Amino acid sequence: MSITNSFFATVFLFVTFITSSIAQNSTSQCVPSSCGDIRYIKFPFRLRSDPEHCGKTGYELDCQNNETIFHYKSRKFYVQEINYTNFSIRLLDPSLKNQTENCSVFPEHRASYDAMTSLIFGWLSVDNDINYVNCRGPINSSLYISTSFCSTNTTATNSSFSYFVVGEILQASDLAGGCRVETVAWSSAPGISPNISSSLSSIHQALGYGFELSWRRDFLCRECGRDDECVFEDNSDVATCIHYCKEDTPVSELSFGCKIEYYSGALIALRYIVGIAILIAVVVWQCKRRILNTSNDDILWNKASSSEQNC
Repeated sequence: MSITNSFFATVFLFVTFITSSIAQNSTSQCVPSSCGDIRYIKFPFRLRSDPEHCGKTGYELDCQNNETIFHYKSRKFYVQEINYTNFSIRLLDPSLKNQTENCSVFPEHRASYDAMTSLIFGWLSVDNDINYVNCRGPINSSLYISTSFCSTNTTATNSSFSYFVVGEILQASDLAGGCRVETVAWSSAPGISPNISSSLSSIHQALGYGFELSWRRDFLCRECGRDDECVFEDNSDVATCIHYCKEDTPVSELSFGCKIEYYSGALIALRYIVGIAILIAVVVWQCKRRILNTSNDDILWNKASSSEQNC
């Protein structure tokens, strides 16, 4: 490694160390908060009333009427649990908080992977789709749990039959004939599966349990730069940042480390260009000097020849 590269690498590591030390000192001064049933709210989460340095952007929570609220992509959810061991947060759709046995309440937000997953939160594989299905006729299947929907905002008629169906439905052929999905809810509750029969009460309990999102990758990879790849060791929470600087990225969009690498490379290139220019100038100067000396020798030779002829 050249002296220039070593210098810039040292500067980058020093700045990174100072920044992380300041961040650790700031978060260590934060006192965990609480709201309602959520008794322990700490970094990366924080209540909006807490100091900004006590949490990360995107992890802000609200405390309203002694309920912990999470506003996510313009959607409102009740926070049921924050698990700091497996890096998950369990959320509940507001409409499903008061599920009754008389009829099945529609969720306020239709379940959508695009609407819920992001760079911060990833989906957990244990979740199940719970489909609200209306059919034109009765369905004789243990996988269709009979119910009646509380909401009138459906395509159901007096002759329709309403069911819950657990599992992902990708196309119409995944349903029995004459049936359609009205809406979808999620649940991370244990004990329900597309492959086993469930009771109506267990479905209502699963809806009231809520669903989980994982913040593991965003939290454990927080030291990685924008141009880094975060890699986990097998079956562990040990994250490694692999540094990449993409050549086609504009300089203004590069991370701090990549800018240092870019400018150090530019300085090296400039040094070679200047060196080559100086070398060319020296060669040209020497050539001109040699030509000039040759011309002077020819002049002296001609003068000497003329003198001999005169004699």
